[in-house]
Amino acid sequence: MSAKALITRRTALRGLLVATGAAIGVPVVRAANRPEKAAPRKPAPTKLASPADPGPYVPFPYQDELKKYLDTRDGEQSVAMRVHGQREIHVLNHGATTYITASIIKLAIMETVMIQAAGEKRQLTEDEKDLLVPMIENSSNDAATALWTKAGRADGVRNAMRRMGATHTTFDPEQRWGLTSTTAADQVILADHIFCHNDVIPEPMRAYARELMSSVAEDQDWGMTAGMKSAFVKNGWLPRDDGWHVNSVASTGTTGYTAVGLTHSATASMDDLVETIEGMARIIARHQPRSVTAQPSQASTPAPYATGDDHGHIPFRAPGTRDMWIQAF
Repeated sequence: MSAKALITRRTALRGLLVATGAAIGVPVVRAANRPEKAAPRKPAPTKLASPADPGPYVPFPYQDELKKYLDTRDGEQSVAMRVHGQREIHVLNHGATTYITASIIKLAIMETVMIQAAGEKRQLTEDEKDLLVPMIENSSNDAATALWTKAGRADGVRNAMRRMGATHTTFDPEQRWGLTSTTAADQVILADHIFCHNDVIPEPMRAYARELMSSVAEDQDWGMTAGMKSAFVKNGWLPRDDGWHVNSVASTGTTGYTAVGLTHSATASMDDLVETIEGMARIIARHQPRSVTAQPSQASTPAPYATGDDHGHIPFRAPGTRDMWIQAF
């Protein structure tokens, strides 16, 4: 074949390729402009994880200070904290690793209601809000039970928690929501889904949850809020045959940090365990100077416990007796 015929054939073939590419919507680079070797593609940027997602568990930088303090306290404790914007969750287990939730499970119930509403592409209903307000602000058990049932009880809440990455929480076989067992790290993850950006709970619902957590009854504003400049909180406390279970979940807000304290003792009073939680909180606060006030604590002492606990204001029963709330649920 002559050189002229070869050039003519190549030109015709190039025209056919261009026409074919145009027909199927694929641009064709002309051979004359194509580099001899394709430049290597840059790797696609890694999508950043949601700030609320689970992260690696690491010791506190001041672990020894916390341990030294907890060695002086009665019972067993677990404390966890995460600075917003960081992946690592700082955890210290001083005794057990799992604890009965009591009323801090109400945060997960609230989040489940919100996740289900978002999945149905709707806002929270007025009926749901009418139950969420007393459940969070006043720790109403009746409201919690109504929402727990509406959300699908343990199965519904478990599914929502798994979506958020809280996978170390187990539920009571008899569906008593207050006897859920959890870890401090799981509670940090759940709380951060209220205070940090994520794709599970829409921001308007997160803002509503923060509003409720900033408006808890004055006699329930204690615990991990100690030393925080501004605080959002949900606490839980429950006397059982094996002693007091007292827990606190708090955050400084959308900036700062989230901190969780879980405690149990067979012999200590609720006052003692609240004091233990606030001691842990103050140690953490001292290491987060931009999030604290000059005062050591602005937490208050809970209301007299002889008038009731946060499980529906049931008459107090000292450890060693059967709490009626446990029988009811």
